[in-house]
Amino acid sequence: MSRGPERKLSLITVSMIIVVTTFGFGNVIDNLVELGLAAIPSWFAVGMLYFLPLALILAEFSSDNTESRGGIYSFMARGLNPTWAFVGTWSYFVANIVFLQSVFSKLPIRASLALSGTDVFEDVTWLLPVLAVLICVGLTWVATRGLRVFSVVADWLAKAMLLWIAALVAVPFVLLLADREPATTITIAAMTPQLDLDYFSTFAWLLFAVAGAEVAAPYVKDTENPQRNFPRAILLTTILIGAAYMLSTIAVALLIPVGELTKASGMYDVWLPWAESLGLPGPMMGRLGMVVITLAFVASYIIWIESPIRAMFADVPRGTFPPWLTRSDERGTLHHALWTQATVTAVLILVPLLSMLTGLEGSEAFLTLLNDLASLSLVVPYIFVTLAYIRARINGMDAPFKMVRSTPLAVAIGVLVLIVSCAGYLGAGLYALQAESVDWLYVATVYGGPALLIGLGLLLRTLSLRAYGD
Repeated sequence: MSRGPERKLSLITVSMIIVVTTFGFGNVIDNLVELGLAAIPSWFAVGMLYFLPLALILAEFSSDNTESRGGIYSFMARGLNPTWAFVGTWSYFVANIVFLQSVFSKLPIRASLALSGTDVFEDVTWLLPVLAVLICVGLTWVATRGLRVFSVVADWLAKAMLLWIAALVAVPFVLLLADREPATTITIAAMTPQLDLDYFSTFAWLLFAVAGAEVAAPYVKDTENPQRNFPRAILLTTILIGAAYMLSTIAVALLIPVGELTKASGMYDVWLPWAESLGLPGPMMGRLGMVVITLAFVASYIIWIESPIRAMFADVPRGTFPPWLTRSDERGTLHHALWTQATVTAVLILVPLLSMLTGLEGSEAFLTLLNDLASLSLVVPYIFVTLAYIRARINGMDAPFKMVRSTPLAVAIGVLVLIVSCAGYLGAGLYALQAESVDWLYVATVYGGPALLIGLGLLLRTLSLRAYGD
């Protein structure tokens, strides 16, 4: 018996996929710790100068590529040649692998805070890499079950997280209206950033915090009425995520003194005064808050496992990779590529375990360096997407949805995003240049590393084309 047509993703489901992969409550805490109250206007600036125009570019591309399965590769190929489209997508893919290595290793600690309110791994840190590999295997298996399964999980968990964040935001604002003294006094002077190298170094990382609007792009073909609904989903979530970052930053500052926040436990600590102001038990609500946030993280990681795989392997020209890596099932799931990615990620996860068991020095520093390289590599595909958009508009791309109808204005907005992307890349390593004794080898590796990763990708592509190309 033949199966009926597959159910398409609704506008709301696509929106929730973008929300759960883009909004991270940990980013709120981290940037409050680094910037203080200057984080509030900084979120607004990032939203207006970068997140919104980049999202509009992605929305226009997606409406023009409704039959695509590969997301950003298809976007870049619209305005660039296959080689440079590959370079941008390869950078995105490599950065994501190291990102997964990092988050899988942190997830057991977040789960520990959620279940017990404490970090139970402090004296048994060797367990973290082992558990991270098991998490990697388990979530990869979920990803292989197909879009219909994990999109439902992401949909519900994103809604739960948004409701929980809305509750966090509502309470301190209500208390403020009731003349309750805020934990942090918010003033114009306190919110005004000092425009020095420290600020621009941290501001650059805000750009990476809003990365993720493109993660749903490989599913545009699976969306109901994609030319209409997909651009709307991107616009809806851009506004929603921008508002969530700003309002939750203000709410956290109202609930807890900014000077007392720490990156390690801030996501748990903020729920204690929130609960006490409602007459609820603080530790219990703190654990509940961590459960909701951790489950949302899990949903986002499943999508970060699957989406970049489609971007990398689904629409690239034949011969770019060995055929077995690009083979997919009838639902578009690339099983071999997913398990290959899981194997590489597991190897990266286990490097610290070698250090713990054998006393091998340098592996932790190596992974720290690798994480910095991955973060900087992540901005490279946005540069190429923007370049592709500028060229596509100049060459007459006539998508159903347009960011703006005027081509010169569209190009000007594209140039703005390109400038901000390049500034973010250069600014992200400024902290290393401010040390009393600058490690020039580290600086050269961080800034030159993405070029080395791109060179590796081009080499693999050349060898594969020779072996498998037509």
